[in-house]
Amino acid sequence: MSLRKNTTIQSLQVFRGIAALAVVMVHSMHSTLAFSGPQHGNLIRLFNMGYLGVDFFFVLSGFIIMHAHINDFHEISAMKVYIFKRLVRIYPTYLPIGMLIMVLYTLLPTFTASGGHHFSFLSSFLLIPLDLPPALNVAWTLIHELMFYIVFMLFFVSIRWLFFGLALWAIFILGGQFYNITGWLKYPLNLINIEFMIGLGSAYLLNSKMFLFNRYKTILVIVGISITFSTLIIDVNPYPLRLISAFGLSLIIIGVSLYEIAGLIRWPIFSLLIGNASYSIYLIHNPLLSFTQRIFGKLHLEWYTAFTLGILISLCAGLLYYFVIERSCVRFFKRYLINNRN
Repeated sequence: MSLRKNTTIQSLQVFRGIAALAVVMVHSMHSTLAFSGPQHGNLIRLFNMGYLGVDFFFVLSGFIIMHAHINDFHEISAMKVYIFKRLVRIYPTYLPIGMLIMVLYTLLPTFTASGGHHFSFLSSFLLIPLDLPPALNVAWTLIHELMFYIVFMLFFVSIRWLFFGLALWAIFILGGQFYNITGWLKYPLNLINIEFMIGLGSAYLLNSKMFLFNRYKTILVIVGISITFSTLIIDVNPYPLRLISAFGLSLIIIGVSLYEIAGLIRWPIFSLLIGNASYSIYLIHNPLLSFTQRIFGKLHLEWYTAFTLGILISLCAGLLYYFVIERSCVRFFKRYLINNRN
């Protein structure tokens, strides 16, 4: 038993939605703290765990890419289609927001809570690793994602070339930890890139060891949850511990995917919708929070009311952007690809 190319695992989209919600939660907390004053209590510590959503995104990205292409032919024509799909998946949805934020920070450099933001125009437009970050602060993750997409092109030569390239990359990353890496090298030599590899390896193992994993899917989920949340309780900030969290998340993904494949899970439509819109939500939420939480602070709204409204407005705006921009772009380029294939 193996995963067919057309096997749809809806849990992956639901997980993307969960990851987006976690990131929105932590950013809403920080923006509310900046504009509505400090807040104490165990809930703040809980909200701060939301940055685990970034790690979840990276693991999911690696898993989804391998799952989507594991049965593709190892040939140049398949590579060209892959490159086209990856580029149109990232840039058309990102550029309207990225360019708007670049113009906004140029005209209003104090728009952020920190009172200023230094960024690279070139990195903001192309999402390439440079000394200065892109204007849209969450876009640093897209730089990592694009690097991973480039390395994954080796898959279309052979699976051995891909694993050799990933192993070589991992060696450079681990070696770079002994040095104080600055400038553009902080992107390719960041430990967080290994989270993509963990996700990719998880999808490969699920495909090749389906029978073995299927017997222990409940154990995988329990162990994955235990590992993930035990690192959160200790301290998730050091990246070595975040890699352990990523490993735990990969076990959860495998276990839940097996439950769905066995027909034991059905997700509500709304959770799938949030997952589908997760990229739009991720892109739009932080600059929007800089605006909404500043207004809520001036209105002197109760802290948790402002925090909750920030999350809800971000979700609604992200869903709107998904329906108006992202989905339209995806459909347009999908038709373009079909027409040019014919």
